[in-house]
Amino acid sequence: MALVSFARSSIARLALLHGLLLAASMMAVLGGVYLGTSRLIAAEGDQLISLEAQGLAAEFRERDLDGFVTAVVDRADDPWVRGGVYELRGPTGDFLAGNVVVLPDLTIQAGGWAEFDVAVTRGDANASRRIRAKLTELGSGFRLLVGHDVQDRRAFRAVMLRSLAWAVLVTLLFGALGGWWLGRRISRTAQAISASAGRIAAGSLGERLPVTGSGDEIDALVSRFNELLGRVESLTTTMRAVLDSTAHDLRGHLNRIRGAAQDARKAAASPAESAATDTVLAEIDRLSETLQGLLRIALAESGTAPLEDVDLSAVALDLAEFYQPVAEAGQLSVAVDPGLTVRGHRQLLSQALSNLLDNALKYGQGTPVSVSLHRAGGHARLEVTDGGPGIPAEHRGLATQRFRRLPGSSGLPGSGLGLSLVAAVARLHHADLELADAAPGLRVVLAVPLAGFAPA
Repeated sequence: MALVSFARSSIARLALLHGLLLAASMMAVLGGVYLGTSRLIAAEGDQLISLEAQGLAAEFRERDLDGFVTAVVDRADDPWVRGGVYELRGPTGDFLAGNVVVLPDLTIQAGGWAEFDVAVTRGDANASRRIRAKLTELGSGFRLLVGHDVQDRRAFRAVMLRSLAWAVLVTLLFGALGGWWLGRRISRTAQAISASAGRIAAGSLGERLPVTGSGDEIDALVSRFNELLGRVESLTTTMRAVLDSTAHDLRGHLNRIRGAAQDARKAAASPAESAATDTVLAEIDRLSETLQGLLRIALAESGTAPLEDVDLSAVALDLAEFYQPVAEAGQLSVAVDPGLTVRGHRQLLSQALSNLLDNALKYGQGTPVSVSLHRAGGHARLEVTDGGPGIPAEHRGLATQRFRRLPGSSGLPGSGLGLSLVAAVARLHHADLELADAAPGLRVVLAVPLAGFAPA
């Protein structure tokens, strides 16, 4: 698995790409040298053969036949020292002089050139040598084949090709190693930045991305990002202070208004006055509940709520026990797997589940309500199901928006913040929230990643 993971990593791709680029560059350079050298040596060899053939043709014109034959015989003597091969044939095709007899079997190419192998005896050993030769028409039907041994040239090409292959392989290896080293360096920086960014996203606004001190573009970018984080931290701290101060003042005012309303209710002189003060008290309670809901949503959406390991099974059981007296006899059923621990905020998770139970009991209209919590892969899957009218599919997207009341719920108590808080808590915990049809009723599913499992 580790090997497969490495093969899919950006480090492996960068190392391979770096090695291939270097190997391709080396192949282009050495290949050009090889082709240029081979062509130069071949051109020089062909030029020597052509010059020698031209010289012998001139001698043929200047000497008599016996003298020319003698000259060819002298040149053909001990050819594997001089490296030349010769064959002279007359007008009838008969062999006159030389050290090879190959002409009738040769396939002559354009320009009179041909290549062939001849057996050479050196001491007790036999060897095959490659010959490149040119056929020259001397006139009056005489033909002269002049060639040189090119076996050493072929050996040189083989050595060059092997050297090129080894150079490419070594370059590929060192290029891949260099790419791997460079990729590891970049990857370590990226992992450190990713880890710091994860802690920042989890609410640790005092965290800063690591600066290596190299002074390169990455350090410059990280430094500017740290400046941005400092600004965000300052603004967030100021906004939280303002929010906390405002919430404290509002709660103080609401408590004083509630106290005054309670005093007025006690001093009411008529049933009408008592009903009016009851209405004021109910609106004060509703306003206080709305304020608390907004504060919890703000805390969840700020991303600054401190997270810890939370036993979600215990939270679910405690809330179910708390709601049992509120529900009708036998209405609430609970099935919770023990020991499901998540990384989260205990109070917000408890409030989200409380909102789900409130909605199920309120909108379920006395129908059975079930709460289940079980493990599903790397998640704790919480389901709350009721048998009420449910939420039509076209309205489920609106149900998680703030202050949105669905059709038919205007006469029921509530501020329209219940499911919006659940959605905010789900986002804070990287959880999946699903509203589904229970046929009849509504099924709400909240899948929270278990502690130790990275969110998808």
